[in-house]
Amino acid sequence: MKFGAVSPREAEGAIAVHSIRKSEMVLKKGTLIGKNEIAALEAARVSEIVVARLEPGDVSEDVAAAEIAAAVAGEGVHVDRAFTGRANLFAREAGVLVVDKGGVDALNDVDPAITFATLPAYASVVAGKMIATVKIIPFAVAGTARDKALAAARAATPMVRVAPFKVRKVGIISTVLPGLA
Repeated sequence: MKFGAVSPREAEGAIAVHSIRKSEMVLKKGTLIGKNEIAALEAARVSEIVVARLEPGDVSEDVAAAEIAAAVAGEGVHVDRAFTGRANLFAREAGVLVVDKGGVDALNDVDPAITFATLPAYASVVAGKMIATVKIIPFAVAGTARDKALAAARAATPMVRVAPFKVRKVGIISTVLPGLA
């Protein structure tokens, strides 16, 4: 990925690195610059914009986050749609969060641009609770780093899962022994 300041006309196809607010025009960080954005930037008299350009082999932040999140998710886990380089994982049902700590550490050691965080192992969770997140720090990650992260995730499958609570019957047997009240 390459970063640099360019004129709005040279920004087409690149990603805005910073949000820009000028007059009525608002361009949010992470926006893919197209013809409409160029026209708005020029109308607002913005002469320069800092952008990121993906290079061959780079994987966009949302695609990488979604793929890695899907690879780490086990039973009882729902992966939400990735946005701004983040894919959140949620409990589908109430239960106990089971985490492969070694797997989490291995995934986090792949590349500083890729992070995976979870609630503590054995945490009690309810349906809909966020239990983990995958975050791609920059706007994209090298495809080789994404591939290594996927390999790490698959080596510890499932890296996170929810063991559902189960209703069990319990029986109590009471006896009377000599000398007990």
